[in-house]
Amino acid sequence: LAPYKVMVSLRFLFLSFLSSILMAFAVGRAARIILLEGPANAFMSQDDSSLRNRPDYHEYTGRVMPQPVLLDGKVVPQTMFSQKFMDTAASVSSSSLLAPEVSSSETTEPVNEVKSACTDEEGKKQCSRGGSPVEEDDDDDDDDESSDDDDEEHLPAGQHLLVDIKDVDGYFLNDAAQLANAMVNLITQSRLTLLSYHCHELIPNGVSCVGVLLESHISFHTWPNDGVITLDLFTCGSNPLMPSLPVIETLFGVPRRPSFIGDVVAKPSMIWSHKLRGFRPELSMLEKDLSSMIYGIMDLDLLSQLHSKGSTSGDVVNPRFSSMASYHRSLQGGDSYEATHPEYFKPDRIVFLDGIVQSTRLGDAPYHEALVQPAMFTHPNPKRAAIIGGGEGATLREILKHDTIEQVVMVEIDEIMVDVSRKFLPSWNNCSDIIGSADWCGDDPRAILFYEDALAWFIDRYNPQNEESKKGDYLHRFDVVVMDALDPEDDVPFAEILYDNDTFMRALFNGLSDDGILVIQVGETSYNDDPPDAWTNKFSKRARFIDRVNEVGFESIHIYEEPRGGFDGGVWMFLIAFKSFETRARWYASPFQIELEIHKRIRRTKSGDRALRYFDGSTMKAYQHPPKAAETLYCRQDPLPKSCILHNKITKSKSFDLESFEVRMDESKSSASRGVFALVDIPAHSTVRSKEVIELVQFSPAAVNVIGKMYDDYYEVAEDLAPVYAYMFGYGYSNNFFGEASAFVDSSFLTFMNHGCNGTSNYGKEEQGDITEWSADPDKFLPHLSFNRRQRGDSIFDPVLDRNFYELVIDGDITTKDIKAGDEILDNYLRMIGTEADWNHDVVMLRKMCSGQGAAEIENYESNMDIYDETPEGESSGDAVEEEEDDDEEEEDGEEDEDEEEEA
Repeated sequence: LAPYKVMVSLRFLFLSFLSSILMAFAVGRAARIILLEGPANAFMSQDDSSLRNRPDYHEYTGRVMPQPVLLDGKVVPQTMFSQKFMDTAASVSSSSLLAPEVSSSETTEPVNEVKSACTDEEGKKQCSRGGSPVEEDDDDDDDDESSDDDDEEHLPAGQHLLVDIKDVDGYFLNDAAQLANAMVNLITQSRLTLLSYHCHELIPNGVSCVGVLLESHISFHTWPNDGVITLDLFTCGSNPLMPSLPVIETLFGVPRRPSFIGDVVAKPSMIWSHKLRGFRPELSMLEKDLSSMIYGIMDLDLLSQLHSKGSTSGDVVNPRFSSMASYHRSLQGGDSYEATHPEYFKPDRIVFLDGIVQSTRLGDAPYHEALVQPAMFTHPNPKRAAIIGGGEGATLREILKHDTIEQVVMVEIDEIMVDVSRKFLPSWNNCSDIIGSADWCGDDPRAILFYEDALAWFIDRYNPQNEESKKGDYLHRFDVVVMDALDPEDDVPFAEILYDNDTFMRALFNGLSDDGILVIQVGETSYNDDPPDAWTNKFSKRARFIDRVNEVGFESIHIYEEPRGGFDGGVWMFLIAFKSFETRARWYASPFQIELEIHKRIRRTKSGDRALRYFDGSTMKAYQHPPKAAETLYCRQDPLPKSCILHNKITKSKSFDLESFEVRMDESKSSASRGVFALVDIPAHSTVRSKEVIELVQFSPAAVNVIGKMYDDYYEVAEDLAPVYAYMFGYGYSNNFFGEASAFVDSSFLTFMNHGCNGTSNYGKEEQGDITEWSADPDKFLPHLSFNRRQRGDSIFDPVLDRNFYELVIDGDITTKDIKAGDEILDNYLRMIGTEADWNHDVVMLRKMCSGQGAAEIENYESNMDIYDETPEGESSGDAVEEEEDDDEEEEDGEEDEDEEEEA
């Protein structure tokens, strides 16, 4: 084919090039408009959009991103700015702005300004970067010194505030300019310095921004369709970030606009948490309970602060334990269960002092009843009581419930705490429901309040070495002293003095009556895997305090736990000390005795409700024995306590059961009697362990006292009680482990074990020695046989013995010698004389029995019981005895047998 030519004029080329430029410009311009408006907004009408609009927040004109603002008096530090962008195809737009090099105070609108989080309480600089202008000063040395001080304040530590807000306007959350403007205002009002920030608007929606602060950073991300924004703010310094929370809620909690008239939309709601980061030379208040229970928990539905001066208190709804919806229904009225019982759905109210939890609304009653009531009911008739601390007023409230109380002295150093509690914690100190009391417990005529240092107060009045310092009517001693002050694990100087001051402890002891009781809360309980308290930093003060109580003269110490106090860590420990050993008898009272005392002592209420919400006889029963962990840690001491050694020995000893023994008459003795004989060879240091040995019959001190009194004082019932009396003392034995004489009767063959005269016993306890009826002095009781540990010279704190009394005392006997088959098992009855009152009588009786001058008491009891065994069928034993003694008299009177039986 012949070649051809195309002739193009210059005009055509020019027009083609121009049209291409115009076409490209139109396409680019259209794309820019669409991208700036956002895909969702560009292709959806407002009515069809899931993002609800609010006009006053969307009249923002222009796409100008706000400039970072420097506050007056601040300069941009010397920094090097660098950035590297990844592929931003997923972003609608990307913006970066840097702070200007000069202050621009005209652009700031400070509202509710918050102290800079980069300074401490005194305004000192805490951050390690940047600085502020230094005023000229003629004294250069002072400037250098000040500069050095500033450098020392630069700590590698900071605070992290995490905030989540839901039900926020969607269009606001999809507008980078408005969000950036809110961020700049937040930084300004929080007195921080924004060096630069960077924002991305994402496809299809959402915005992510991060700002670099002189103090650290701020960042957030939004989900417009869901109405959610999550924000975090990190700064250095010790000044709390929490004051910025209302600013965050105002600036970022933009409410949605109703879609139609009558549409009800939820208000924005915010949850947050605060954490300390980095490393500090000292434990901050924000690292204590306040953080672990409140500030560090992100999912609290309600967190409102009521007071924050010296002490902190606030209301909390924790979704793990309660429901915000139920709380709202309880406020709305109506017929719902929540509305008719709003008291069950109140938020918990928590009180902190120096960052440490002091009390909670939910834990108020169980904690304070556990602190006060065991001591009050252990005392037979408490008339005067003292409280050390107790600023909330709840301890005072619990004591005033007792009708026996004539005076309560409360010594609290912090008067502000008392005033704050009266205003914000009214249920803690409200006595209006107690008949005969006052609206505020402090106004009860029986209450006297001193706003003084409790240590000085007691030492001033009750120091036994300073008699002249005692004052006035307060020489009268107290029946009960309740110490409701700082926890022993609190790392403050006053706690060190409170729990390890010998002079103070002796003043407390001297301030108690002869049967006085001291009770104190001693902090969080220990666990089985912990070391002994003395070998820990946390609980070493508690160990020293127990030593002080032991040294000063108390005769019995007990510990118990309460798990419902509402504290971080859960289970709380209490210590109670008795000045008199006999007080133990009431400590071990039965639930029925406690219930009777509650009925007799506790004042009635105007409402008719029970005055005690948690404490009763069964609760007291649970308090009477220490926890297993106390025993475990006690036996981790070095050197090992004696009770632990004995417990280990019994556990590891070879054991012989019931089939290895027999009970039969011993015809070799002048008077035949039953005895226990071995059927097999039994080596020394063996135990008799069987279910039957533990299952014994116990007569409590109260039962022994009642039976003895009726038997001695009421002739008309003495005969009916004679079999019980014979069984209790003839077949049993007594000791004073429970404070007063208790009686125990073995339910196994051990009941028939005889006494080994002249040191022939082969069964018992090695540590009680080779004492015999002839070597013992009837007029001198041997202290090592007593269960009063003070008399024995042992530590009065022994959770092993308190927990394992039946095993160590009743089942803790071993064979002291090798025993051959056919030999009789002989005990040493002297070791069973556990009370000084019985010592003389029992030693003399054993001497007579072993010398053949008298029979054993059991034989005397059984011979007397033969009278009852010969009772004719159909008659009572009382009738038979009465008829035999008064036969002649009955014949003379001519009374009929039926009348005599009826009279008997």
